[in-house]
Amino acid sequence: MFARVQTLHQPVEQLDELTKAAREQLPSARELSGFSGFYYLTDRNNEKAMVISFWETEEDLRQLEANNAAVRKHVEAEVGITSPPTEIFHVSLHAS
Repeated sequence: MFARVQTLHQPVEQLDELTKAAREQLPSARELSGFSGFYYLTDRNNEKAMVISFWETEEDLRQLEANNAAVRKHVEAEVGITSPPTEIFHVSLHAS
């Protein structure tokens, strides 16, 4: 499994807008090949958020990245923030 991680530093209002945008996009994300889960974590006191999505294979995640340019532009226009850098991690251990 692989994780796609983005860290944002934005005013609370923009973090709230991003929450709304993520909620709207989640149903279509569930349809993507290899999608395995999603977290949107916020720290309102420090105006920070982390977006973490999980993918079955690295190829699934790379395909998402290749197709994600249009979605990033939409979110940037709607929320008014530039998409932060993406980090990719191999999930070495998972427990729930």
